[in-house]
Amino acid sequence: MEGYGEIRLEALRALTILSTHDDEFRRGVWVDLEGTLARFGFDLSDQEMAQVRDFRDAVVNSIDEEVFAALTQDYR
Repeated sequence: MEGYGEIRLEALRALTILSTHDDEFRRGVWVDLEGTLARFGFDLSDQEMAQVRDFRDAVVNSIDEEVFAALTQDYR
């Protein structure tokens, strides 16, 4: 995970757990990243937020648009 050394380990762990186990969080990340993180109590620095946003965008850009739409249709 090169380039992500500055994000706090505790924040990264919490994001990973929520992304894996919480449907509401997972849905919110696609629709309103910043609002979802705030609702779940995250207070990330500007640099950490940029890293999280870049990672989410990389996931979106790494899969076919139709596949992404199918995977997220329930979240919209």
